[in-house]
Amino acid sequence: MTATTGHDPVHVVPAHQDDLTAIMGLERSGFAPGEQWSERSWRGELLGEGRTIRLARAHVPVGVVCFKTTGELADLHRLVVAPSHRRQGVGAELVRAGLEVVRQHGARAAILEVDYVNEPAIALYQRLGFEQLTARRDYYGPGRDALILKLYNLQGWPDNLPERVVEP
Repeated sequence: MTATTGHDPVHVVPAHQDDLTAIMGLERSGFAPGEQWSERSWRGELLGEGRTIRLARAHVPVGVVCFKTTGELADLHRLVVAPSHRRQGVGAELVRAGLEVVRQHGARAAILEVDYVNEPAIALYQRLGFEQLTARRDYYGPGRDALILKLYNLQGWPDNLPERVVEP
């Protein structure tokens, strides 16, 4: 998949172990120190069973997404987009690419947790067809709730979305 941002064209490709350094750079630029995943956590994602990890590359990596598929359910574990490439469609392209792969591997639904106050991320996921399932109090720490979103019909996705959502 290819997206065009205000910068170089962005290509979404499978991530590999040798991308770990770049992924850690994205992690540091995308999250506060207390919210960052460790190198060990990312290595586990890259090597783990049932994982789908996609990297968005311009002239350098600008985003990463990872899913874990268990049976018919895919869990979006992490989405990170470099601050310089946010609100340009990179996150949407990463999620779309990951959903296509997990669907091909038999996932029929997808789920994710997102910080209740992360309005841009919530809006992105809802545009892609995710709906609110529930909320988890204090999921990210005291007073920081998570919104649990689910894409119920991955097999019919994206055909079951309004046309305006499918267009890049």
